[in-house]
Parts: sequence; structure tokens; C-alpha cells
Amino acid sequence: MKIGIMVFLVFIAVILVAGCADTQDQEDLVTEDTDTQDTPEPDSVSVDPDMPEPDGEQVYAYITEENNYKRWSLWPLKEEIYASTSIHGPLLTTYVSDDAETAINERAGVLPYGSIIVRESYDADGELREIGVRYKVQGYDSEHNDWFWAAYSPDGEIIVEGMVDSCQECHSVVADNDYVYTSYITDTPFQEVEVDIRDYSFEPDSITISVGDTVTWTNQDSAVHIVDGGAFRSSALSQGESYSYTFGREGRYSYMCTVHPYQTTGQIIVTG
Repeated sequence: MKIGIMVFLVFIAVILVAGCADTQDQEDLVTEDTDTQDTPEPDSVSVDPDMPEPDGEQVYAYITEENNYKRWSLWPLKEEIYASTSIHGPLLTTYVSDDAETAINERAGVLPYGSIIVRESYDADGELREIGVRYKVQGYDSEHNDWFWAAYSPDGEIIVEGMVDSCQECHSVVADNDYVYTSYITDTPFQEVEVDIRDYSFEPDSITISVGDTVTWTNQDSAVHIVDGGAFRSSALSQGESYSYTFGREGRYSYMCTVHPYQTTGQIIVTG
């Protein structure tokens, strides 16, 4: 009887040891996977002593305490609050640092190191919902023109910061304009094409543009229209309302009004 009990205890001990070994193996595997994750690192940065490091907290402190952006100039030729069709909201205010303003006015093509752009995003009721910041730091991210990106809640809490993939991907469409959508800063600006929606037709109904160009549709009818090209789609546009889209890829885009699909159709050819 005693021998049987001893054999049983030895059997249980072997199982426990094996289980611990398996657990340790799993822990080691998790550690190895974590250690080998590819995390983007800044290049060798060079920051002016009077400027902040590319860090969300330092940048926010700089633009709100050391050099309050509310005292900066507005983006040239932009009103204090202007309408927008971007993902950032229907109403925007954009401030620029002095060196950035000079480069924009001179159509320098690229903004100098140390440039800071601050965008305030408002909802349709004029309520501030986000503060977006772009800060150009020499050597920070040469693949994307050395821009540091950050977004903050109205009370200054960091939403995102650093090399933000979604920002880089969206603005890659205007990489030749230093990743800037707000207006042209080059001597050879992208084209802006106007299309009217009138009498249930797009006028003109066929256009040819280049990559990086923007098309704006404005509804002149009393009826509601929705511009839908698959890759792009407007909200319901009432009379006088507009929708814009910047084309980042070559191709032939057929589109229509989803409210009147058999009457209102158009085509856009995008060349390289």
C-alpha cells in the first residue's frame, strides 16, 4: 500500500515539473516576441537649444506656455475659422510659427526646421474637439520630411504623438508639397478643379487631372446629392454645400450620385 502511494506521489511530481517547464517556455517565447518587435526610432536629431525635443509633453508646454501659439499668425490667406471637408472636422483654425509663415508666403517648397503648425479642430457647433501639431525636427524622420506629429484633447491630454502612421499615410498624397494640405507652398502648385452639380448632372462630367490634384463638387440643385466614387464618398450635400477629395493614385474613377444613380454620373482620369 505504501509503495502504491509513493508511486502515485512521484507521478504527480513529474507532471507538476513538466507543467512548470512548459509555462517557462511560454514566458520565454513571449519575451522573445516582445524583444524582436520593430519599433520605429527617430534618426539622429538636431534640435535648436531654444526649441523643444520631439516629445508630446515638451511640445505642448512650448506652444502653450513658452511661446503661446495663440499669439502666432494664422495660416496665410486663411480666415480665423474656415470650413473644411477633412477628417479633422467641419471647422478649423490653423496657426503657424514665424519661420513657417515666411516660407509659405515665399512659396519656398519646404518649411524650414523648427517650423510648427498648430491646427484647432471644431465641431459644427464651434466646440473645440482636438488640437493637432506638426513640428519639423532635423534628423527626426528623413523618410517623411522630418515631421513630428501630435494630437491633443482640448485639455492637453496626448492622443497620439511621434511617427504616426495614419498621419503619414494620409499626407503622403501631398508629399511633394512637404506633406501639407492646407495650401500650396511650392511654385508649381497642385490643381484645384471645381465641378458643379446642376440639373442632376456633373458639370463637367469628365475631367483629367494629375496625382495630388483636388476636385471640389458643389451642389447647385435644390435636391440633395451624394457624390460616390467608391474610393471617395461625400455626405448628403444640400444646395450650396461642397465636398472635396485629393487624388493620390493614378487611375480612371467613375462616380455617381447615389440618390440619382441613373441620371447623375461622372468620370475622373488621374495621370502621374
